Amino acid sequence: MKKIAIILIVFALILPAIVQAQDFNFEEQLRQLATKNAQGYVGPFATAFGTSMNSGFYHTAKPHSFLGFDISVKAALVSIPDEGMVYDFYVGSATVAADPAWMIPNNELTVDLELLYPERESPTLFGNNEVNVIQPAPNGAADALESALLGAGKTQAEIDMLKLTPAWNGAVNQIQSGAVPLTTPMGFDLPTVGFAMAQASLGLPFGTEVMLRMLPEYDVPDVGKITLYGFGIKHNLDQYIPIPLFPVDISAQFAMQQFKVGDFLESNHTMWNIQASKKLGFGISFTPYIGLGMETSTIDINYLVEGSGTILDGETVTFELEGDNAFRTTVGFNLTLLLLTINADYSMGEYDAVTIGAGITFR
Repeated sequence: MKKIAIILIVFALILPAIVQAQDFNFEEQLRQLATKNAQGYVGPFATAFGTSMNSGFYHTAKPHSFLGFDISVKAALVSIPDEGMVYDFYVGSATVAADPAWMIPNNELTVDLELLYPERESPTLFGNNEVNVIQPAPNGAADALESALLGAGKTQAEIDMLKLTPAWNGAVNQIQSGAVPLTTPMGFDLPTVGFAMAQASLGLPFGTEVMLRMLPEYDVPDVGKITLYGFGIKHNLDQYIPIPLFPVDISAQFAMQQFKVGDFLESNHTMWNIQASKKLGFGISFTPYIGLGMETSTIDINYLVEGSGTILDGETVTFELEGDNAFRTTVGFNLTLLLLTINADYSMGEYDAVTIGAGITFR
């Protein structure tokens, strides 16, 4: 676990030495790079983890009767789509000194470094585990300088004239010499990720059921305490439908969870859904179910940079990741063998997931 936790925030140590030229003002850019590329590298983790955490909260729409209960273990396996395997490495912009004869305000130009590095696709932490090097484009410096001059108010005709002067070549060489190859973090080649948890449910009056998720708190050296708490509530809706012996169970559910790893990671997840199911048989029964829901996922990261060899050493990098979780459709079944339950479902959302569970129940 210690290794995994450190890996998840290794992005903060992979800080590009993009520009070495003396006239580039890059200290503040370096701070931006640390945060933005961290978000790109780890961002899909927020969606994947949120998908797994919000899975398996139900396997039937029928709430327990009063004081009925079940205790189960759920495991979710999330599939990472292609877009979750890569991101565009952020390079931002930099300031370069302009020739005084060009009459640029403050004799400074803002250079768009994306023109220096047009091909910036890099693996996320789920992506391939091969060394990835982003190379500067051969003509990137000239393109970046031309764009910067246009942004400073020069006309294309004026720029074409400047291209004929030695100052132009000097500026291009200055930018190009500072554009070094960038080595970005490797991924871990994880097309699927999983998470398992224990869950208990208890029936209350008026067609209501509450659910609890929890992991025993444990301390990992150099990482901190790892905790998981989750709570859900489900309420029967078909009791309000004025049709005797309505053939389908329908319920609404809300759930929220929090997962923490020491002081550096805190994730929060919420879910709302409407679910329906139909029990077939008694004693030994088969219950197909379906659910439509909305979900959110956020992760807050707080990390002290050490050993990067940059000005960021000793500083704390803090940011929030919002998962792309939104809508989810779930279809599955529950098999009851007296007091034993076995269930499985498939969820379709931003990231798809397969969930399996087993436990004991007394309805």
